[in-house]
Amino acid sequence: MKKKYRIFGLLILIILQSVISTGCWSSKEVESLAVVTLLGVDYTNENGSVQWTVSSTILNPLGQTKEGEQSSAKSDQETLLVGTGRTLQETITAFTAHSSRTPYYGHISAYIIGEKAAKENIGEFTEAATRYWEGRPRTLLIVTKGKALDVLQAGPAVDKLLSKELKELGMKKALATGYSYGVTLFDFVEWLKSPDRDPVATLVNVVPSEVPGLGQQNLMEGLAVFQGGRLIGWLNKDETIGYLLITQNINGDIPLTFIKDNKLFSYYISTTKRKILPVVTSDKISYRVQIKVMGGIIENSGLRLNAEDIKVLENIIEDRLQDLAMQTVDKAKEYNSDFLGFTEKLHRTDLSAWQTLGSDWRKVFRTAEVEIVVDAKIVQTGMMGE
Repeated sequence: MKKKYRIFGLLILIILQSVISTGCWSSKEVESLAVVTLLGVDYTNENGSVQWTVSSTILNPLGQTKEGEQSSAKSDQETLLVGTGRTLQETITAFTAHSSRTPYYGHISAYIIGEKAAKENIGEFTEAATRYWEGRPRTLLIVTKGKALDVLQAGPAVDKLLSKELKELGMKKALATGYSYGVTLFDFVEWLKSPDRDPVATLVNVVPSEVPGLGQQNLMEGLAVFQGGRLIGWLNKDETIGYLLITQNINGDIPLTFIKDNKLFSYYISTTKRKILPVVTSDKISYRVQIKVMGGIIENSGLRLNAEDIKVLENIIEDRLQDLAMQTVDKAKEYNSDFLGFTEKLHRTDLSAWQTLGSDWRKVFRTAEVEIVVDAKIVQTGMMGE
């Protein structure tokens, strides 16, 4: 009887081993894949003639050149491919026709959208990107003034890979320095389908290099502003800092330079916390924004700051930050775009008041009073001792 059980058990082990040891029938060797690291999208519609242009960077295995030799040059790390067509699928097929490898989209660092595509047809692209099974919702969504192809052609400034450079800037440096904010595809789509908030997107522009002879380079500075699914304008650097003060809790080193009594001071914003408080009365809706800021004076023109000096400087900093935040609020009202999330906050705190807005929520935001209250503290004075 025991022998019979042993034989039966052995047969089960043999069957399990045969199942486990089988290969993946649908697997693809990495050597046969074209790993797409960036995807640029441009769109034109002239006299009813639609044309999409898709540009992409393909990672070269081990940084190899065309001759198969390993290279460390920045231009050799990624290959640029371009395709055109009347539909997105036709265009993507056109650019993949240039490569003998099968494209793999699971490692895209950023989608780069040209200005015309963002103004006229951002919805079609975002729908396609969210539907595609290899895509990742946490991929950066970047808009550029001009063509996305120009961003890819400019290449990286420091890193060997443009895809890595843009990802590091968008995910880490943009918020920490106040230059921009890293918006992902997931963020953008959530705002796009929201009944009470408009989207923004990370902004990258191609600018002349400050180093003579190096041509053009990419600069991540500012934000692209949307009303629903249509690009309507931009935020400059100051307005972007205002956006971050109102919508984000900051941990970084954002410089704020000002002059007091002909002396130059640099205040570095290290941390911020913010709170939006809707105020609903019988006849109107208003908002109060509370912003708490902590930072330090790094450059103080060699002055010894006492408690009274620090208090005076804190008041100046509060006025300056309040002005930056109000600039952004004014820009939002000018664009008739509530990308700051005021109506969304009302939705969460007072549902009955939000329900009365209906389709006029942008109009109500545009006429609402907004009060900005800033509490800034100087926790470092720049002194190193006697």
